[in-house]
Amino acid sequence: MINSTWQRIIAFWPFWPFWLITRVGLSLLALLCSASLPISTLEKQVAVWPPSVPFGGWLTRVLLEPWNRWDVEHFLKIAARGYSVDDGTLSFHPLYPMLGKIVGAVFGGHALLGLFLISNVCCLLFLFCFERLARLDLTRDEAYRATYYFMLLPAATVLFAPYTESLFLLLSALALLMARRGKWMPAGLAGGLAALTRQQGILLLLPLAWELWEWSERSPRKILANWRGAAGLLLVPAGLLTWLIYRASTLNDVVIDLRRPGTLIYGLLISRSATQMVEQQSFMPPWKALWIALNIPSPANRIDLCAGAVYLLILAFGGRMLWRLRPSYFLYSLVVVVISFSLSTGNMESYMGLPRHCLLAFPLAMPLAIWGRKTAVNLSFTAIGLIWLFAMSLFYVCKILWVP
Repeated sequence: MINSTWQRIIAFWPFWPFWLITRVGLSLLALLCSASLPISTLEKQVAVWPPSVPFGGWLTRVLLEPWNRWDVEHFLKIAARGYSVDDGTLSFHPLYPMLGKIVGAVFGGHALLGLFLISNVCCLLFLFCFERLARLDLTRDEAYRATYYFMLLPAATVLFAPYTESLFLLLSALALLMARRGKWMPAGLAGGLAALTRQQGILLLLPLAWELWEWSERSPRKILANWRGAAGLLLVPAGLLTWLIYRASTLNDVVIDLRRPGTLIYGLLISRSATQMVEQQSFMPPWKALWIALNIPSPANRIDLCAGAVYLLILAFGGRMLWRLRPSYFLYSLVVVVISFSLSTGNMESYMGLPRHCLLAFPLAMPLAIWGRKTAVNLSFTAIGLIWLFAMSLFYVCKILWVP
């Protein structure tokens, strides 16, 4: 029993060094930025040095408050008093803030600490699950590189911030890993929880259905014989349906106009109160949204376009490779990226959040891992990725140039 435990710890070890070094490095960068440019009330009232009393408040200021930016305030509102139709909180699905509230209660009701712990622990667990999943189709070294490169993709800084991405990615990787093992009920449950974390969770139904098709040897008769497995996948839309029922019955927030197809997307996936956060929002063909973005000269929009282009390039040059590895991974990545490029957020920053949305297409790190066999390519990916990671973290903490 002890030997088995140590073997698992050793197997898990490769993820710790880079995760820990990155976590410490980004925390120091965030603290430096926070000390130079304090934003919140707590940052302005409490100095970084020397430690002040109460000591817990000083630790909050030093370790947590630099990451309390952008959407975090909405998660804290949900954790503190639930949802309201008047403050834009209905744009966010409930699982992440509710878990933050539960974990925070263990630490005396400190919801920010709860959110912070969930994001960072889920990030580490996701890396482990992703490596297990990648190992099914790649060599051991390639699987390690896939997890390593993923943390260097544009917008990966949100994996360390109190945002939903880490939890969503963990549940998504679990769903695909369970599907690859033929465990359809756990796969559907993980997918349903992902749909309760972010709107994109419903997209997991596509790769899970493809895996069921492959598992059944592409035979409709075998799928019918395995009806329990097929029924398990219904948990994915059930997760979204649960959230919709709550919004419709409690807050009257679901409005659908069948004469206007756009309302189907906003009515089912996005709350109409989202315009309280970003006034101009619309879902359109990706080429139209891209054309709008290309004609907006703002620095934030340029950053989003450059970061989004990374995912497009990987999909364009590595898509065939990803399809050969596993068609379900390609289909999932394709639909995530296409939908991400289809959401326009106005005439000032047309692609707000684009890199963060594309980040959910985590299988795209697999082609990078194969290309990274060459030392020059590996060093190039690492150097560029680290620059991106620290630059985006600086933008996030200082609230300049880029809106995640």
